Amino acid sequence: MKRAEYAIPQPPKMITDTLQMITWAEQHYWDNYDFADTMAVNDDEFTETAFANYLQLLFHIPRDMGDESIGILFKKAAVDKYSVLKMGEIAEKYLFDPNSPFRDEDYYITVLNAILANPSLDQYERIRPQEQLRLAMKNRVGDPAADFSYTVASGAKSTLYSFRAPYTLLFFNNPGCPACALMIEDLSESAFLSRLMEEGTLRVLAIYPDEDLEAWREHAADFPTKWVNGYDGEMKIKGEELYDLKAIPTLYLLDRGKKVMLKDVMSVPLIENTLNDAIN
Repeated sequence: MKRAEYAIPQPPKMITDTLQMITWAEQHYWDNYDFADTMAVNDDEFTETAFANYLQLLFHIPRDMGDESIGILFKKAAVDKYSVLKMGEIAEKYLFDPNSPFRDEDYYITVLNAILANPSLDQYERIRPQEQLRLAMKNRVGDPAADFSYTVASGAKSTLYSFRAPYTLLFFNNPGCPACALMIEDLSESAFLSRLMEEGTLRVLAIYPDEDLEAWREHAADFPTKWVNGYDGEMKIKGEELYDLKAIPTLYLLDRGKKVMLKDVMSVPLIENTLNDAIN
């Protein structure tokens, strides 16, 4: 039998300000949810719908309040270790999956810290969130991007930090990757980005992080001639996990000093808007 949709607590009638109503809802959203009822928690449709609706609220309040709200959620879930792990699984799907429209690595870092703060998890249950947290903390927005060396078709070698440009779009890719081809097309069709490239304001550094150089050479013509196309001859990007490449393509927007402006970005409009704001 299908469960009725989760009944979200309603704020007191005395609260009439919109932001205060949303804030109250975030702090009390899970008050009616019985985390001790593992059958309800394990009902994916019921729990995921509740979580998706929760995120709609989360993205309408200040970040610090959102972090506090996530802490409240996992404290309530702590009545049963299974509930903590299940909510973490759902949060990963919505906040960390590269294809999720709700993806937000900063909030997922808050989730991971909340999970790891739970003393009931054993050492094996901690392995996955600890590893995810370690990778998520790499190359965060505002941090300097990890440097690496690369080689181009001529055999010449250089490094990311020697790549001179007011703004750099770092494009990790694989030869013949359909999603990479679509991203190349989308970037090339952007009149705004094309203008910035013509002016020299934006340069694209396409990097292949794997070892099949024959395939890389076969697909070299897939990239616009104005882009710099290279590969990691030392295999350090993956070998030393300099970047979290859980999905391909993976794009980073960097400023002149190679600080990260956008991480794991797949939205051309977001790249355009970020550059437009930075330039103007």
